Order: sequence, then structure tokens, then C-alpha cells
Amino acid sequence: MRKRILAATFLTIAALGLFGCGKKEETTEATTEATTTQEATTEDTSHAGMTYNELTGEWSADYVSRRPVAVMINNLKEALPSSSTKQADVIYECMVEGGITRLMAIYSNYENLEKVGSIRSARHYYINIANEYNAIYVHYGQSKPAKERLDKHVIDNINGLTYDTGFYRDDSRVAPHNAYTSGERIVKGIQDFGYSTEYSDSHEKVLSFNENETELADGQAASKIHVNFSNYSKPYFIYNEETKVYDRYEYDAPQVDNLADENDNVLNFKNVIIQISQYECINPENDLQELTQVGEGKGYYCTDGKEIPITWKKESNDGVTKYYTEDGQELLLNPGKTWISIIGSGENAGVSFE
Repeated sequence: MRKRILAATFLTIAALGLFGCGKKEETTEATTEATTTQEATTEDTSHAGMTYNELTGEWSADYVSRRPVAVMINNLKEALPSSSTKQADVIYECMVEGGITRLMAIYSNYENLEKVGSIRSARHYYINIANEYNAIYVHYGQSKPAKERLDKHVIDNINGLTYDTGFYRDDSRVAPHNAYTSGERIVKGIQDFGYSTEYSDSHEKVLSFNENETELADGQAASKIHVNFSNYSKPYFIYNEETKVYDRYEYDAPQVDNLADENDNVLNFKNVIIQISQYECINPENDLQELTQVGEGKGYYCTDGKEIPITWKKESNDGVTKYYTEDGQELLLNPGKTWISIIGSGENAGVSFE
């Protein structure tokens, strides 16, 4: 195993005091230059009658170009398996309180989702990420810093605490792991609040893609990716040689979608990005976290069983995070779904490859 536990090797990162909260962890609650580098665009004449999905870099006759929705998903062991996570185009994983993680699933096509969840509360740094995609943010409740941002109307959102028509409780689950929504309810919420489904004029794409699948010529072996957020949260990905994607594992078991076909229910991704940043406790009473999002830092891009080191950069809270290869070229992903893990640089955080 090649172990790469990185301790805040930032290039130029926004300065934040790094200190521990003293709270025990809780159990409850990239590519190198290649022969094909031309990015696909909606002007590509070889895809007549199809629309380009900027979340996956793929073309589809069924896709409609519009703002996506970003849904907060419970990732505690007690809440699994989740519903409709397999249909997300992009999933983010960040640490929250007590060393646990929470997911944000981003969907381009959402109206036909039968059941989505279970859904949990907002965190302010997730609001920032959702805004990068010009997404409509779906959540059930929020932390105090998140409420301060929501009260300033920095993002169009649908909140289960104030709009209960958009959500329901599944009696087969125990609260707080039983709040769900659906595509139909999300569409109604968007209509009831009068949110536009068109991208804003200032919208800028976060991810860029190769037009066709491109091998990482100088990539190192990454058939298994270990991602440590904390002593509690240690997910990993295993590359599937048959399907050519990474299968996701959580709590030492395949992470599945309980609505997907049982023969194809494991969450899997063509691209895995590990973004290394910095978490800081801002409230010792509840271990509330701050995440450094503005600045520059390091990371890794994994695809097709290989990995390369990358850098990330975000110039302002209103900007978008961009990823680059070591030679400074914009990172082009292979077409397909992407998982982005934003890990810290503390003692128990790190990434390693096999």
C-alpha cells in the first residue's frame, strides 16, 4: 500500500487557526496531458438531438439543461441504505460534527425520483458548494451558521422545517433518519417558491471533461482508495475491472441504493476526487466545524484504477472550485459520475492507495 497522509500541504490557503475541540468522535449523529484534451461543448455537431450534461460530460437525448438540485443525505450507519443516491450525477462528502460525514447529492434529472433520502440538515460550507453549481438546495433543518446564510437568501432552498409539504416521514425508519422527499415534491417546491430553473447569467461550470475517455498516462496504481475523515469515518473505493468504475464502500460494506436493481445497486463512479483542505472546530459545545474553501490546496484524481496528484483553487466565496494537474493545466475528467471527498489535514485524516 502506498500511503499518502497529507498534513496541510497547502500552496496558498486562506489562513485559519487550527485547533481541536476536545470532543470525542460520535457514532450518532487529474489528468496528465493526453492525446484527447478537447473539452466537449454543446456545439458538437456529432451529437444532434442530444443535450450535454455539464455534471457528467455526457450527451443524452433525455437530459434537459437546467439548474440541478443538491440534496443533503444522511450518511450515518443507522440511516443506510439510502434512496436514489445512485442516480446522482455528483456526490460530495464532507465531515460534520463528531467525525461523521454527510453527503450532498447533485441531480440534473430529478423529477422522476421516487424517493430521495434520508435527508438531513444544512451546513454552511455545503451551501457554498451547492452555489458553485447554481443548484437549488434541498435540506431538512440547518446549523446556526447555515441559518445565518439562508436568512440572507444566498441560495434558493427547500427546507423541511418551513415547507413540510415537500417532505414526508417513512414510518419504517426511526427519527431523525426518516425524512424523505421525491422528485415530484421537489418540482412542486420549486414551483411554489417561484425559483427559476434556468442557470444564472453568471453561472460557471465547476467540472471539465474530456470529450472521450482518456487514460492517465502517468498515473499510479489506485485499484483501492482509502479515504480517512476521522477514526469513525473511513470509507473506501474499489475499482471494478469489469464495469470500469469505482464501487463505494462504507462501514466495511458496499454502499448501496435500496431502490436500485439488486444486481446493480452499489454506488459507483467513473471519477473520484480527493480534495485536501482544513477543518476547524468553531463551537466546542457541539463540535461544529468550519471548512476552508477559499484558497489553494492539493488533492488526487482517480479514474480507471489510476491516480495522479492535483491542485485545487477557489478565489472567493462567490467563485467556483477549479482543479488542475501538477503542470497547471485544468483537470479534465473522464465522462461519467464523480465523487468528491473533501478531507482535512489533521492527525486522523488522509488518503492512501493500493
